[in-house]
Amino acid sequence: MKKKIFVTIIAAFLTAILAPGITLQARESKSIREKIKNLEHKYKEWLDLTSYIITPLEKETFFKLTNNRDRDAFIVLFWNLRDPTDGTPDNEFKDEHIKRFTHANRYFGFGTPIPGWKTDRGKFYILLGPPVAENEIFKSGLYPVLIWDYYGGTHNGLPTMFNIVFYKRRGAGDYKLYIPTVDGPASLLQTGIGQVDPFNYVEVYTKLKEIEPVVADVAFTLVPGEDLTSLSPSLEAPLLLGRIYDLPKRKINATYARNFLNYKGIVETSVITDYIGVSSDVYVIRDPGLDINVAHFALRPERLSVDYSPDKDQFYFNFSLTVVVKKGEDVIMEYNKNYPFYYSKEDMEKKLTHGIIITDYFPIIEGEYDVFMVLQNTVNKEISYFEKRIRTTEPSQTPPRVFGPFISYASTIGGRQGFAAFNIMGTSIKVDPKYTFGLKETLYTTLFIDRGNYDKTLRAQLDVTCADEDRPYSKTYSFDMPGGKKFHGFPLMLETLQYGNYTLTAKVLDENDTVLDSKERMFMISPMSSVPHPPSVSKVLKQDNYFLFYMMMADQYKNSKNTKKAGIYFEKAFKMQPSYPGLVKLYAGFLMEQKQYPRMLEVIENLKGADKDAFDYFSLKGRALYEMKNYHAAVLALQEAVKIYDSDMSVLNALGFSLIQTGDTGEARKVLSASLVLNPDQDTIKKALKRMDSNEKNKKK
Repeated sequence: MKKKIFVTIIAAFLTAILAPGITLQARESKSIREKIKNLEHKYKEWLDLTSYIITPLEKETFFKLTNNRDRDAFIVLFWNLRDPTDGTPDNEFKDEHIKRFTHANRYFGFGTPIPGWKTDRGKFYILLGPPVAENEIFKSGLYPVLIWDYYGGTHNGLPTMFNIVFYKRRGAGDYKLYIPTVDGPASLLQTGIGQVDPFNYVEVYTKLKEIEPVVADVAFTLVPGEDLTSLSPSLEAPLLLGRIYDLPKRKINATYARNFLNYKGIVETSVITDYIGVSSDVYVIRDPGLDINVAHFALRPERLSVDYSPDKDQFYFNFSLTVVVKKGEDVIMEYNKNYPFYYSKEDMEKKLTHGIIITDYFPIIEGEYDVFMVLQNTVNKEISYFEKRIRTTEPSQTPPRVFGPFISYASTIGGRQGFAAFNIMGTSIKVDPKYTFGLKETLYTTLFIDRGNYDKTLRAQLDVTCADEDRPYSKTYSFDMPGGKKFHGFPLMLETLQYGNYTLTAKVLDENDTVLDSKERMFMISPMSSVPHPPSVSKVLKQDNYFLFYMMMADQYKNSKNTKKAGIYFEKAFKMQPSYPGLVKLYAGFLMEQKQYPRMLEVIENLKGADKDAFDYFSLKGRALYEMKNYHAAVLALQEAVKIYDSDMSVLNALGFSLIQTGDTGEARKVLSASLVLNPDQDTIKKALKRMDSNEKNKKK
């Protein structure tokens, strides 16, 4: 009885997981079926084609894509990832898979209500390809049995040789997969249930062997040569089938699918799979001098590839950094930087044996955002991704806040002039985002307190604790916030710590020891005496260029639809540097959107005389004059813009309508017709041309 219960449990379990007779559609959730229903036919066909080889994460990602452009790009990436000969025009895996799928549909769908690829034979033909041999057995006393022989391999986690067995249940219908522990050996006997005890395996085996010895063996095991001393259905069979089912997914690192979802539109999809790990972290801190929030971050790729230039006798590599800040689907900010490096062999061995840390910074407005970072080494196209959600509040108008705590293997006062990553209040903090240090390293920590709008007594506290139960450690450092200080840093050199995992907890407390804010940072002390830390690099922003921070803030506010603050920060930046072309054009465009035409004309004058910015100067000026109904002046400015570039529709349209207002309808018709050539779907322009034609006809009458 126990054996019967055990087999019943195994059967129920395996049927739910493996039974290919249950159609895929029946296993799909209702929401997935709805998503498939709404797809174009070619994408439904692709999902059918890849049903047995697509991973759950890949499928989940595909259903989250909202347009055909992304779906097409994802499909290309899906096949490229499986291409055994990357860089050649042929994709052998794809070609072979399509060949198997086509064969399954052509030969295994007869007499069944489902297409051949959904049948049991179709499934295993697609997964394994054609068998090395097949044996179809029709004998009195047996239901029809089909045996496929395959060679496996330990590299695939499969036995050297194995069988896939199908049979016609109760002698009718299509061939179904036979699983010894699910179906039971007696199910192959036509008279087995009536005359043979299905759980008396000796009796069943003897009966099968009398009829067909080959069937007797495969009825109990799918692996030739397996020990059948106990003479019971082998538990190896369902495990084997499970490994076969997972075989095409096992070697696929499907995290690229999640990266595709997050980084599509940020990087080329062709490089999304060339991923290497990265240690990373982000700190957001209020800069007391600029009175804005600045995010400082560090990225340490796990591997550093370099190339060699024989002409210069130098090793070189280049990191391309892309940072995107999003709120939901809206891009709030995006920027790119390059970090080129050239080293002699001696410098490479001396400085870069353990890699490199790329650090950078950007201002960030108040709110909650998702930050996406992509770091790509142009050598070998290696790419690293990092994402984190950050929250910020408006500077100087909040309760007391803690920034940090920073943990560092080195900390220096002073340094280069200007703004650099992790250079805060004159202190340069060397951050290694792996946060692993040696037993004999001197560790420095710094926490910063922002008083905000709080005018009472404050105290800073730093708790250092070991998280390992067998290494209890706890120490508290306390500091008084200096009176009258709005923002203050508390540097500290930690005492020597033993091997273990530690947590730093920085707190700000009021006069009643109530915690008003706290932040945590974890780090590890290695059993090694010291841990190598790669050099870190950061681009320095000179003090004369601090206006760029306010410019970036203004653009973020603009993209967040906060036009009032956008205007304030544009003015701040403009007053600091009114002649910077990028700022002038961005601010002028913003003023144009806000219909602040007089101020826009004042701002745009800062581009006058600059040849490379002449088109922007004349086009923006002309469009503003047109909106202000100063048509004659608008025509003069817009005609200058058209001389430089004659394919901007907004310029052509503004010029055409200005010409109409000045009475030069002949020239207006030429200009508006040119605009219509660029985009024929402009109803306003078509109506204007018709009105001019109608007026001309009326004049002739």
